[in-house]
Amino acid sequence: NLRERRKASEQTEEKTSEKTTEQKEEDENDAYNRCSTVDMDKDLVDWRKPLAWQVGHLGEKYDAWVHQPVDRPIRLFGNPLLEAGTKTSWYWVPVVWLPIVLYYSWYCYTTLAKGTTRLELTSDFSIPIHKYLFPLLFLMGWFLWSFIEYCIHRFVFHMKPPAHNYYLITIHFLLHGQHHKSPFDGARLVFPPGLASLVVGSFYLILLSTLPQILGTSVFVGGLCGYVVYDMIHYYLHYGSPKKGSYMYGLKAYHVKHHFEHQKAGFGITSTFWDHPFNTLIPDEKF
Repeated sequence: NLRERRKASEQTEEKTSEKTTEQKEEDENDAYNRCSTVDMDKDLVDWRKPLAWQVGHLGEKYDAWVHQPVDRPIRLFGNPLLEAGTKTSWYWVPVVWLPIVLYYSWYCYTTLAKGTTRLELTSDFSIPIHKYLFPLLFLMGWFLWSFIEYCIHRFVFHMKPPAHNYYLITIHFLLHGQHHKSPFDGARLVFPPGLASLVVGSFYLILLSTLPQILGTSVFVGGLCGYVVYDMIHYYLHYGSPKKGSYMYGLKAYHVKHHFEHQKAGFGITSTFWDHPFNTLIPDEKF
């Protein structure tokens, strides 16, 4: 009986140790626990007022301030309509863009299926474009979007505005700084369709100017689908609870590290692919 009690006690201690380790790992990935509180009287800005027009005055203190995350919503503008225009519920992204993805996918495939599309290499030589090339063109667009996603996140969203330039600091805060300051402001985790349409439209026009119409559209619809997936994954990384050991769990841990420890690395959202060749992979981490 004494041996049995000792064995049971050892098993209980092992289970307790395992639970403690698991809880510790969960706590490390729980970004809520890493957010600091706002001292309303000592903070560099007045949280009782809209922040958009205050942050530009922080100067050299802005970069350090914006990378100290807090778990509270941000009010950017005093005007209610202007403020509402900066907020978007996550479901508006698929509602607005997925019908366009489906329509153009059908349009491109059926157009290519007619067998009349040819790619003219010279005035005397052209090759036919088969309908079964559409999936390849679609994936090319998706892959191209992943590169654009990385570049926008790294070179636009994470530019360091000059400390003396009030307007660039304000623009940076509106584009991405507010997201790093308040990473759990759920109404600002996806792009408003109006703002996103500027990027989407530019992407479409560039493709049409470099590729034949149907080929450019096929690549475009793949890129647009990639954007929708990107926004949905980004939202999930902040609010989802992926299963430990899954791909999404690794992405969530990676993104938490980006927000709270390595703001100058880890720019991949849907994958870490482009962080490898550009040497911005978060160091010494295994996911």
